[in-house]
Amino acid sequence: MLKDSCIGALGPVRTPGRPGKEPESMHLFQKYSLTRRIYILFSLTIALSLTTSLIFYFISYRSMQQEKARNVENVCLNLVQNTEDIAASVMLMSETISTTPYTRSILTETNPAKKVSPRQFLNRLITRLIKSNSHIHNILLLDSQESIYSFRSFDYSLADRLNQEYRILSPGAYPDGFTGALRLSDEDTVYYAYIQTIYDDSTVSSVRKEIGTCVIICYCSPLSTLCSNSATSQESLFAILDGEDQILACNQELTAAYRTLDAPDPKDCLLLSHRTASPANWRLVCAVPYGELYSELGLISRLAALLILIPFLAFLLLARQISANVTSPLTKIVDFLGKDSYYILHHSLETKGSAEIATLTVNINRMLTEINDLSHTVLQNQAHMYETELAKNQARLLALQTQINPHFLYNTLSAIQGMAYQKKNAEICTAVTALSYMMRYNVNGDSMTSVESEFHCIEKYLQIIALRFPGCFRFRLHMEDGTGDCQMPRFLLQPLVENAVSHGLEPRQPLHGTLTLTASLLPGSILHFECRDDGIGIPPGKLENLRREIEEASMVCDTQPEKHAGIGLPNIHMRIRLIYGAPYGLQISSSREGTCVCADFPVSSGASARAPVRGT
Repeated sequence: MLKDSCIGALGPVRTPGRPGKEPESMHLFQKYSLTRRIYILFSLTIALSLTTSLIFYFISYRSMQQEKARNVENVCLNLVQNTEDIAASVMLMSETISTTPYTRSILTETNPAKKVSPRQFLNRLITRLIKSNSHIHNILLLDSQESIYSFRSFDYSLADRLNQEYRILSPGAYPDGFTGALRLSDEDTVYYAYIQTIYDDSTVSSVRKEIGTCVIICYCSPLSTLCSNSATSQESLFAILDGEDQILACNQELTAAYRTLDAPDPKDCLLLSHRTASPANWRLVCAVPYGELYSELGLISRLAALLILIPFLAFLLLARQISANVTSPLTKIVDFLGKDSYYILHHSLETKGSAEIATLTVNINRMLTEINDLSHTVLQNQAHMYETELAKNQARLLALQTQINPHFLYNTLSAIQGMAYQKKNAEICTAVTALSYMMRYNVNGDSMTSVESEFHCIEKYLQIIALRFPGCFRFRLHMEDGTGDCQMPRFLLQPLVENAVSHGLEPRQPLHGTLTLTASLLPGSILHFECRDDGIGIPPGKLENLRREIEEASMVCDTQPEKHAGIGLPNIHMRIRLIYGAPYGLQISSSREGTCVCADFPVSSGASARAPVRGT
């Protein structure tokens, strides 16, 4: 019957708390078995992980696509800028030649002799310009009479063929600015020209007079090189078109380039178009197939799929291992503990699983064994408790009986005091009065007192010592401000003073001695007492033994009150440790010049909660 009652006491323990109704979904979830709940949690975890991974993948994939498109856009803008730089350099060159006074002299001077010097200067200037600009082929001037002024390294054959096919040397055939693509049927090189009308600025008139034309013939090959260098892949197309959408330059063959430009498919390639600044009025067209643009993303996609698949398989393997090593053994343990108490106490639990499950099984079996042993010792403990309670009652009775002794001593001391007063013996009267005060101070009241009351008791004790050794010793008591009202254990300092007198000052007679007792406050609200004498000191060996006894003094149980009946330094150290705990207590130092005993403990405004109750 006792075993059954012990098992019944091990029923489910409910944690106290604010009552509340659990959510219906949580209540339904708890109906499932542990194995099923773990599988559900694992499935939810896998689904959440896969969803998070896929979202992260699609966001990253989209970001990388946008980054690739931005890179192509930046390449196109860079190509546009380079093209505009080339066009600007041609325009600047034409402006430089058209505005020089030497050009005006050549085009307006009728005396051939006066044209020689300007012609030589322009020849040197144009030669330097052509050498410094690789995209310039020829520079020539036309006067109003359609006469051609050429310079060093001028290709008459090319100029004549271009003029025959495109009339670039005919006045008024083209407006000022860039021509379109100039292709000759018998060669693959593509040219373009820049034409600028030259005016006579030397005369002041409301109508500017045309005196000639500056024609600069340029190669398209530098533009083709820019397109080829800008191409992001082999199949991508970078082409520069003139105002009539004819290809000036591109990175592919013309046939393939025109085929791409004629029927572009936005679904298959990325199309970008930018128009250059006027007056060139060219247009840059870029077509990059998505397959080549995002070719690197295919590898990333396969890697992402692998990274998603590996954790999925790892989750499945982990779920299987947990089911085999954790959930199944736990189910057996739950089934075993669900049986009746008699069966549990008379059978042992056997499971297979992980090391933790094995430890749990061993501990459950050990607990059942301990419960069996505990049921046999309950009656013995109850008997022991009865005997202990009986002993406590006897101790209380003994304490009541011992209260008679102090009252007897008080009455006896009062009688001795009366006799000394009648005999007019002031010394005996003073000694008895001081002793009576000390006894009442030690026995009556709480275990805690103020520092001021403790010092007053020390004064009474020193009155007795002064009567015993008249004129031999000097005593100095000092309390710093703020220490008088502090609380401390009662009758703690008297043994320190008594030891200083008995073992320090008394052996050095007839020499005079001094005893100093001070109370002060240390940082951290620590009450510090120092009892110092200039006696004979303590020998090193004895001092070491005394320190060892003090360190070995331990806390004494209330059931053994006879063990703290002593009044030595170890007892004082033990009292401080019992009330305030470590590291508070006594510290002793001694030499041939005397001994110093210090006591430290925290300041308390009232009786300490840890202070033991004194017997009465």
